[in-house]
Amino acid sequence: MTWTRDSLDALPRLGWVAEPTPVTPLPELASEQGLDWLGVKRDDLCAGLAGSTKTRKLDFLLADPRLRDADGWASIGAIGSGHLAALSLAARKLDKRLLAHCFWEPPSEDVLGNLACIASAPTTIRYATSRPTLVLRWPRVMTAQRTGGCACVPAGATSRLGTLGTVRGGLELADQVKAGEVPRPDAVYVPWGTGGTAVGLSIGLGLGGLDVPVVAVATVERVFATWVSAAAVHRSVLRELDRTIGLPGSFEPASLRIVHGHVGKAYGHPTPASCEACDLLAGHGLRLEPVYGGKAFSAMLQERPARAVYWLTSHRGDLPTVDGWRDRLPARLAKHLARAEATGRGPRGVLSRRGLLVGGAAAALIGVARTTGYRGSLDGWQGRELARWEAQVLVAVAEAVIPDRPGPLPTEGPDGARLAANVDRYVAAMPAPLRTEVHGLFVLVEQGTALGGRVRRLTRLDPSRRRAFLEGLSRRGGLLAVASRGVRDLCYVGWYQDPRTWPAIGYTGPLVKEQAPDAPLRETPYDALVAAPGAAPEGLVP
Repeated sequence: MTWTRDSLDALPRLGWVAEPTPVTPLPELASEQGLDWLGVKRDDLCAGLAGSTKTRKLDFLLADPRLRDADGWASIGAIGSGHLAALSLAARKLDKRLLAHCFWEPPSEDVLGNLACIASAPTTIRYATSRPTLVLRWPRVMTAQRTGGCACVPAGATSRLGTLGTVRGGLELADQVKAGEVPRPDAVYVPWGTGGTAVGLSIGLGLGGLDVPVVAVATVERVFATWVSAAAVHRSVLRELDRTIGLPGSFEPASLRIVHGHVGKAYGHPTPASCEACDLLAGHGLRLEPVYGGKAFSAMLQERPARAVYWLTSHRGDLPTVDGWRDRLPARLAKHLARAEATGRGPRGVLSRRGLLVGGAAAALIGVARTTGYRGSLDGWQGRELARWEAQVLVAVAEAVIPDRPGPLPTEGPDGARLAANVDRYVAAMPAPLRTEVHGLFVLVEQGTALGGRVRRLTRLDPSRRRAFLEGLSRRGGLLAVASRGVRDLCYVGWYQDPRTWPAIGYTGPLVKEQAPDAPLRETPYDALVAAPGAAPEGLVP
């Protein structure tokens, strides 16, 4: 079965994206850059709102009765967030109010244009100097279904429903290629912010039978653009499609590759390469902003695929504003804007988003470092990588997610100490940056209970409450969902390493020689599959 856009149109949506957006060929620019062909997918020309790929997401997401029937919405983004700008236009269109939780980013022409649009709508702006500070002050916008009398909209509109909009976009491009309107590209390039656009396109292209890789250029720090977060969105979207329509049995999404190294100084800061890319595209009549689009376009020019489609995700033209929009800003934000415009410097004491990467900053998320007083069966813990408290978090999560009913671990598997030791060995073999991310996930899961107003940390909740808390984090999306699912998956790694668990899943055992538990990390079972230097396949004829 090969899908088309019509396959998704049976699902509830607002109908804001009716006709396909065109793909504009740029033969002169392609020739200048040494490409065979280059086209720009013009989501700035989406009919609904003021264009942008956010229109595709909101088309499906806001049709959800929870949001459709609410009096207002609440969401989070930088002060120049394209997501909040699109949501403010939707609030105008549907007669809603918007509670916009904004954090600082350097003001530029595009940032100020989006902020003016947000402030000009029926919007109440809450402001903090950084994202961690914002989440500390108003945690419910990230963890709850409602806050301040408004229904919460996930950051970037990335959720199982919002991502359906970009699945439809992928199907749309597949239809255009099949119809001969667009040459088959070697790759599709798109910015990565919250990941929903890239994941949706890979699913849509796969459903449309177009096996073209999606290259997602991270415009956020590495911890916010990981395979863990991509897989979480991917699974939730596939479950929704299978539940509502039914997926073809042989379905495979198009490949997705995340490219790092283009964020620059920090999130929200243009780079010289992104500004050059914007100027280059402007010379061919297309407008690009430097924080997201310019970085993705510059990455594409560096890689130089023979035939490429660049997905233009931003809005078209100037957004609607009202006179005196600055008077509607919170006094502190107005002060910081004035200072930045006068001196080129932002607010003092801004806590970087990179602070969420490590345990200390994650603990600052809740204001206290509740990581003492751990007692129990792991008192003699001697881990290679994980601290004792992290091992106890693993056991606590395992007791919540592995049994059918939360409680003690089943006897047909490892006990808590052995499960934690299995995971410790696995994590110790990871590259250093990934190990840092794992430590941050443990802090967020253990200490994140404070975001819901709980005094007790995760390991001090009973197993049923642990499961409910973890499921709540997973539903919310974003970094908290990544932490919940990531630690859960580590528990599965530790559990299913034990041969006693294999009969339950029909696994008959490894096909290569089993590794001794105390073997050096570099000697893994996979070494048995690596040919010696200079070896040739059997039967090879020169």
